[in-house]
Parts: sequence; structure tokens; C-alpha cells
Amino acid sequence: MPRILKIHLWPIWFFALASGAKSFRGNPLIGSVLLNRAGLHVCRVLLAHGVARVRWAMLRSKMPADLRAAYARDGFCIVPGFVDATALSAIKAELATYDGPARQMVQGNTATQRILLDDEFLAARPTLKSLVGSGRFLDPLKYAGAKAAIPLLYIQRIRNGHLAGKTDPQKTMHSDTFHPTMKAWLFLEDVATDDGPFTFVRGSHRLTRKRLAWEYRRSCNAATVHDGYSEKGSLRAGPEDLAEMGLPAPEGITAKAGTLVIANTNGFHGRGQAKDGANRLEIWAYSRHNPFSPLPGFGLEFVASLERWVLKAYWRAMDNRARKRGQRASWHLIDAKEMLD
Repeated sequence: MPRILKIHLWPIWFFALASGAKSFRGNPLIGSVLLNRAGLHVCRVLLAHGVARVRWAMLRSKMPADLRAAYARDGFCIVPGFVDATALSAIKAELATYDGPARQMVQGNTATQRILLDDEFLAARPTLKSLVGSGRFLDPLKYAGAKAAIPLLYIQRIRNGHLAGKTDPQKTMHSDTFHPTMKAWLFLEDVATDDGPFTFVRGSHRLTRKRLAWEYRRSCNAATVHDGYSEKGSLRAGPEDLAEMGLPAPEGITAKAGTLVIANTNGFHGRGQAKDGANRLEIWAYSRHNPFSPLPGFGLEFVASLERWVLKAYWRAMDNRARKRGQRASWHLIDAKEMLD
């Protein structure tokens, strides 16, 4: 049945316009050529960015002024030496005691491996718990995400060239979604150029006229793009697109262990090119919420615990679904030794 005839779904599609829904392919209103030519996508972009500015103003005390200035100017900020060598050593020793499961996703020839930092995992790791539960760590992340909510936190390892396969799609510069969002990396190991560092197009988070014009043109045909991501709302940008927007070349952010990097992933970013076998270990943080809510919320711990519980329930459901189909879930279980060794 053509989607236009699925009357029962129209209320869902309509109310999704006031949420973080971003898929041009999955929602015929978001992906409508007619509506986007009339400016629907650009209006959502402008409104979401305006509301984020309101929330940033409310949360400005949570990030030091120099970091706020860098974040506003460049789209990312860097804190070298956020964790000292003694704490890093203690955290790595605590991670080495874990012998449970982790989860892995393979994209192209790259494997992303993660352990969710939930209450159970942190209970046996006091140094790590003290760090990720501190205001010193969480407050700048809350400001960057324009939301007081506690972000999802993981131990993450990126393994480049882990399997034979196509090019990693995350190494193409992309914007995660149409509104400001936060991701952060606290590197537990040194990251050199050949290790595939986090890469960002400096200043690409700003809504310049050229960026908005590009967003407008891309929105008018995004539903029919078939790169696997743009049609889902994570727009890809090649060198010619960056030049069209007047943006500089991407730059890899190399770092010493203990460095914290916080980025607005509405800006164009990706993984850097790396040698096969190169990898990096990090604490990874992620925050994305309804972009049209003007209030930052309260950052309640029980809400964060509920979010983690829902996430784990979702993973179990996907495991069961994949098992019934004789397949492997996209985020499938692996032995953590494969990740932490």
C-alpha cells in the first residue's frame, strides 16, 4: 500500500515534526519534496537552533567561559590533561577486571565495540564511577548538549580494518541530525594521525547562509538519496559540498591519553582515515533530546537509569528478533575480552 494511503499513520507523522524525528525516507512529511521546497526542513533547522540557544543560555554556568567560546566558534572544544596518568592507570586496571559481555557493530571494515556504563558496571569500579559521576565531567557535557539530562556513557573501542569489507561510512564527513547534539570522547590512550582520530570541519556547526542554502537544496531530494544515511536524516558532505558551504578541510584531532574532546555533531565530522589494525580506547558520551523543548530539564539520576534500562531492553528485543530470523543483531554481543585486550 502506498504510504499516502496509510491514514492511521498520518497523525504520527504529523506530530513527529515537533520531535527529533529526522528521516526523510521514513516520514513522508519530513521527506516531502513539496513541503521542503516550501521550506519545511529549513524552518525546523532554524527553530531547533534557536531553541538550543535558549537552553545554552540557561546552562552557561556549567562550562567555563573559554570552553564555551571555543565550542561556539569551532563546534568543538578540547581539554588536554582532563584525567591525569594516575587516574588513567587506575581506570584501565578496573576495566581489566571485567569479564562480561560487550556489544559490537560493524560498519564497512570498522568495528565499534561498547560497554554501557550502567550502575552495575560502575559499582565495582570506584575510580571510573567517581570520574563519570562528577560535576567536573558531566556539567560541560550537559552544556554542550543544551540539556541538563545525564548523557549515555560507554567504554568504546574503535577498531579500524578489523574485518574485510567496504569503506567505513563514518569516515565520510556527516552531520548527525538537523539540530545541535553532543558527543564527547575522553581518550584513555594516545591517538595519533594513523589511529583514525575524531575529525571535524571547524565552524561547520554554524548556520551561515551558505550552510542553510545547502541544507535547503539537499532536503528537496534527500528522500531519494541512497547512500544509506542521508535519506535517514544524517546528511553526508563530500569535499565539493564543504567547498560549496565555504568550509575548511576536515582536521583530525590527535590527542594524548587523558584528553577530553566535546563536539556539536550537527557540525560535519567523522572518523579519520587509519591504518588497518589501528584502534583507540575511550569513554564515549552521547546526548540527543527533543530539539524543540525550550527547557533544559533537571538532570535527574532516575531518568538516566530509566533510559539505560530501556536501552538494554531494546537490545534484548533486537537480539531475540535476530535470533528468530537466524541473523545477527546490528549491535550484537561479543566477549569483552575481544574489546579490552
